[in-house]
Amino acid sequence: MNNSATTRSITKIALEYNSNDKGTAEMVASNYLLSDTAEGQFYEMKTVAERNPKVKKWALTGYISQPDEIGKKLKDEEFKQIAMEALAKVGVTNKNQYRLDIHNSTKHKHIHFVVNRIDISGKCTVKAHDIGRRFGEAVREVCKEKGLLTDVEIGIQKKAEMLKSLTEAIRSEDNFDNLISEMKKKGFKVQLSSNIKDGISGMRIVMEKDKNYQTERIYKAGYKLSEISNLLKISEIKSVFEMKKAVREAHKNVANLKEFRENLQQKGFSVKIQYEEEFKPNQKNEIQNLWINKVDSNQQKNGFFFRKNVGFSLSETDSDLGNLVTLLNSNNEVNHQNTHRESASNESLIEIAGGLLGDLLKPTYVSQDEDELWKKKRKSR
Repeated sequence: MNNSATTRSITKIALEYNSNDKGTAEMVASNYLLSDTAEGQFYEMKTVAERNPKVKKWALTGYISQPDEIGKKLKDEEFKQIAMEALAKVGVTNKNQYRLDIHNSTKHKHIHFVVNRIDISGKCTVKAHDIGRRFGEAVREVCKEKGLLTDVEIGIQKKAEMLKSLTEAIRSEDNFDNLISEMKKKGFKVQLSSNIKDGISGMRIVMEKDKNYQTERIYKAGYKLSEISNLLKISEIKSVFEMKKAVREAHKNVANLKEFRENLQQKGFSVKIQYEEEFKPNQKNEIQNLWINKVDSNQQKNGFFFRKNVGFSLSETDSDLGNLVTLLNSNNEVNHQNTHRESASNESLIEIAGGLLGDLLKPTYVSQDEDELWKKKRKSR
């Protein structure tokens, strides 16, 4: 459950807001309050608070909001009980004045509370230190005790769903405009942020069903990309899109593997080929996957898609890989034979394969050090 709690010095407006909510508010609990009006209750609380003049921020105010995953299952009495038990865990006793109201005017039902931290004997029972975090933990404890999902558990589920949909959209699209449209089809709103230096620099994803314009100022729906995944960065998504555009352009303009590699090399990309089995010269070798990297890439660490010293796996980043592999496999055998005829007769078959394929994967891939070794060998000849 989304929740908030803070200590402050209030006016009668706080209680008036609690008791109104566009005429839909329903008071579900009160304690040591005699007046029937919000104004009268405020002055009752203020009178008790003055018994402890050392405490300036004498009121504890906040709310608990039900997400759809829980709210549809709870009755008002159960909802009130969760709030009461959570408040008790942070110090509210049966000697504290309070008022709890359920609000129904917004998309998600929520309960507001105003509590006098000073009890009727003049003692401050609710500590102000870190109250927001402590109250959140209290709400989670109560939810666990009652067998309900906590806001953290619900958040984990939502983030996993967002990440799955986002990576699917990245695989199928090659620019941010199309990614936003694809995510919208999946029920998500993507909000991008930018700056002068980097262009697009951040992303926030919101479930359409979670959007609540009435409480947007209080609770910002959705999660930043860094909250969804600590591996997937905006810079990596940009690199994926750049690589995929180059691959798709090459796909349209070439007929075989050799031309495909040369086309991408002209665009500044290296290509590593992964075969179904170990490469065999003068035979048809079925391509399983392609690994593509920007030659001048300065990315040093593994990312969500990126593998250090190797690049991006096309099978992981492009849902259209099958069409490309079919085209390259159909011309693969002829390409090898032509290249072999042009090679020097004193080169071994392994060196010929190295000259043709560069970073041959057997069965995964070779390191950049091996690649440099082959280049030096060929250059010395």
